[in-house]
Amino acid sequence: MMEVSNGTFAITRAEHYMASGDWVAITVEFAGEANGIKLRQPGVDLIRIDDGKIVEVRLFSSDQAQEDAFWGR
Repeated sequence: MMEVSNGTFAITRAEHYMASGDWVAITVEFAGEANGIKLRQPGVDLIRIDDGKIVEVRLFSSDQAQEDAFWGR
């Protein structure tokens, strides 16, 4: 991640932590610059925790096409 964005990618906001069983949902905002694209958008990170460790992560962005272009996909 940091290589593609030359160190610019960051989660700029994380709030509204919600838990249900092993799952935690967090509303986030992330930003960076890569491949000539400036990215700033909200999203949701869904994390599954087992025995105190993150074992699964699912990331949802508000504009998937823009994020794919940002990462060069």
